[in-house]
Amino acid sequence: MSFLNWLNSKIGNDITIRGLLRLVLLLLVIMLLEITSGFWLNIAGMIWNIIRPFVIGFVIAYIIHDPMKYLESRGITRKITIPVIYLLLFGFFIWLAYSIIPLVITRSDSFISSVIASVNWLNDVISSHTPGGSPEWFREMVNSGISALTDMQALIPGISAMIPDLLTGMIGALVISIISVIISIFYCFEWEKIKYFVAVLSRRVSRRFFQTVFEINDEIGDYIRSVLKLMFIRLFEYALLYFLVGHPDWLILAIATAVSLIIPYVGPVAVNTIGILTALQLPTSNLIILIVMICLLSQLDEYVITPMVHSRNLHISPLWALFSIFAGNTIFGLKGIIIAIPCYLAIRVVIRKYTETSDNINDMPATKEMP
Repeated sequence: MSFLNWLNSKIGNDITIRGLLRLVLLLLVIMLLEITSGFWLNIAGMIWNIIRPFVIGFVIAYIIHDPMKYLESRGITRKITIPVIYLLLFGFFIWLAYSIIPLVITRSDSFISSVIASVNWLNDVISSHTPGGSPEWFREMVNSGISALTDMQALIPGISAMIPDLLTGMIGALVISIISVIISIFYCFEWEKIKYFVAVLSRRVSRRFFQTVFEINDEIGDYIRSVLKLMFIRLFEYALLYFLVGHPDWLILAIATAVSLIIPYVGPVAVNTIGILTALQLPTSNLIILIVMICLLSQLDEYVITPMVHSRNLHISPLWALFSIFAGNTIFGLKGIIIAIPCYLAIRVVIRKYTETSDNINDMPATKEMP
């Protein structure tokens, strides 16, 4: 009874007409936003279509800034540095389009056939060594996987015939890409002005916001540089390993291993599993060597090479990495998986900076070097 009296007095003292009006107005705004969500989503889509080339161009310029800065430190002017970098990138993508991609398409059919044969072999082994055969859930999983792989394999012969249609459909994306590259070139030439504008704008907001922007830049920049370095290291490691054990798809698996670093923990484990499955048709000695070397390289990469490349402030626990990947995939799909870790790093910096005391903020230097 005393609780009811307390609740009644609390409601009588704290709830006022003004408070109720604010609550009603807030609920009305939420209801209007819900009713007109289609309109606002269309507006947001139009705005994104307008600013998308500028965002993509900024990302390209942000990644290219480091090699551009390195070449400038060697005495090469920006008028030479920027064209050289873009020509090298253009040459790399041309080589990729005319060398690696046709090879991947040519080997895709045999690669998928190898995966299907390996999965069937593994299922037969488990069935023969398990009383009553393999579990029902395992058989369903195998059948679903084989069905998906078979459907994928059936599409491969028609890819060549689909290329004209694909190119027609990709004209819009190609135009956006060209515009984004042109914008990124302007960004590169005007990088100091962009730095100054960001510094002034963030400093006018607040000192804390200024320092947060710079720390986000530092961590994301370090992450991108580290991932690119690790990709080249993994590409070399696993290309050599799969080639030496005689795997017919050594180049595809090496490229997949390098690219899988975009998805920490999950990506490398998935590619290594596929590599072992597709190697079940190799001689037993080669298979054993492959499994042992993958285990050794995984430990070497995780505890020696990665800490040497990554800075200490980039340490990400596996739990948070997996949570970020799952959240990014749920919200944005494949794009969300790619940007999951950079977004996590940015959010972590924001939480850290805005939970610090004002004394700690005031003790920090007012300026830092912009990207």
